[in-house]
Amino acid sequence: MIDTFKRNYLLIVILGIASTWMIGAFIISIIESGEFSNFTNSLWWTIVTMTTVGYGDMAPTTGLGRFLAIIIMFIGISLIAVVTGTISSIFTTRRIMEGKGLGNITSKNHTLICGWSDNINNVIDSLMKIDKTIDIVLVNNQTEDNINNIISTYNNHNIKFIKGDFTLDSTLNNANASEAKNAVIINDEKFINDEKIILATLSLKKISPKIKVVAQLNDQEKISFLKRANVDVVLTNHSFESFMTTFHITNPSVAHAIENIIDKNSANNVKNRRIPQEYIGKKFSELFNYFYNEKNEICIGTFYEEENMGISAFLSSDTSALDKFIESKLKEHGHSLDEKNKLNVNLNPNKDDIINKGQGALIIT
Repeated sequence: MIDTFKRNYLLIVILGIASTWMIGAFIISIIESGEFSNFTNSLWWTIVTMTTVGYGDMAPTTGLGRFLAIIIMFIGISLIAVVTGTISSIFTTRRIMEGKGLGNITSKNHTLICGWSDNINNVIDSLMKIDKTIDIVLVNNQTEDNINNIISTYNNHNIKFIKGDFTLDSTLNNANASEAKNAVIINDEKFINDEKIILATLSLKKISPKIKVVAQLNDQEKISFLKRANVDVVLTNHSFESFMTTFHITNPSVAHAIENIIDKNSANNVKNRRIPQEYIGKKFSELFNYFYNEKNEICIGTFYEEENMGISAFLSSDTSALDKFIESKLKEHGHSLDEKNKLNVNLNPNKDDIINKGQGALIIT
């Protein structure tokens, strides 16, 4: 509303400048003789007088003409000062609103980080290690101090903030979720709320079925509900912690290797690579040798995204009230339960396996 008022006010001022310019040029061409008789010259003299100290090659000689010049000077300086001040105010207000998380995001293919955690810096670091130009939008209810600390830490990167409840459509629309590429939903360790994670997933998929949602869940028993919400990836702390605890006892070398791979500061990470066209139809052993000999990387497997794998298979046979609610909400917004893609990963394939079109390679750098 404030911006609209300022824009309308700015339009009135600009019209005032144009009117002063035209009327001033018309009157001075009547009052003065000589070069002022040419209306084009009068237009040029008037606009220069309004915006600068005046046009030296032309000057009024009559008292009335000089008095008019003084009026044009004061009106011009005042109106132009108002224009520059209003424009500056609009941009300043917008920056302040964005800093408070009350603006609107216009980015596309950005990544949303919904929620808050003490581990959020590691999440941002990991995303930026993969793509240094990534656009990140934080969506939460944190204080300005916490958000400013994050933004100042990554001041060379494009990180924006939207304040609000990330389960609400209005907040997600402010974050331009419909144009986002990915969304990471973080479960706060201090205020664990798995139901909110499920609801946020539903809201995101309702706004944009194509968005990839990675959600962090605390209670493994609720994973089925999250899958019904059409989540793409589920992260559970307990399963990983149990796995690492066991391996630190039984296979410590494996545990250390895994920690090294997932460490954001490590030189060795698991990444995906596009398979060169010339290796389509060839054996996996040939692809392995290519990455090892040409790229100094180890190919540990392949992946393939299979389309049209819906979530209807996850719904229980005796449809519960929650099943019906989720299904009705998805259908209400035009989303089918059979539109989910499935990511198939094949680790350590047989050396004679044939590489197919559409597959990608998983490598260790």
